[in-house]
Amino acid sequence: VARFGDDQTVIGWRQGRKAVILGKYRGLDTAQVAHRTIEFMEKEKPDATVVDGDGLGAGVVDQIRNRGFGHKLFEFHGAQKANDAAKYFNRRAEVWGLMRDWLQAGAEIPDDPELEVDLTGPEYLYSPKQQIQLEKKEDMKRRGLASPDCGDCIAMSFAVQIAARRPQPKTSYVYHGDPETAWMA
Repeated sequence: VARFGDDQTVIGWRQGRKAVILGKYRGLDTAQVAHRTIEFMEKEKPDATVVDGDGLGAGVVDQIRNRGFGHKLFEFHGAQKANDAAKYFNRRAEVWGLMRDWLQAGAEIPDDPELEVDLTGPEYLYSPKQQIQLEKKEDMKRRGLASPDCGDCIAMSFAVQIAARRPQPKTSYVYHGDPETAWMA
């Protein structure tokens, strides 16, 4: 979530091996971002919606919840402890690592120059505990790169694990009465 300045708000989705960028926005306030997010939630009907809850994103999360769309809404905090804390320094590094594995396994992503730069721009290092740590956005900006907003959008889709939808069973009706007295066949 971004408001004004160089960064942008990016809304997208991922399902299985495919990711799509639905919209990129600059200059929207948190109410407008919440409104756009809700529009996409209603149209796309995702199994989960993940919003970056740090900074300005907290206001977007609050507004989405207050408008009655809090079901299946997940707030992402990149600085939180990773689920695999032995391997990753924090959640941000972890979701980027999961995205890297997904990309290497063969993913379908948009042909988007911004996304390409975002996916190849961040560098990584190792923490004193030998955990993978992603380069800070401030350090990327010092190297002349923009915040990897499109990359973050796809990476955050790995913050929540969603089970594959089960096919709906076909409903069938079976009559267990006496076939000689049944009036329907």
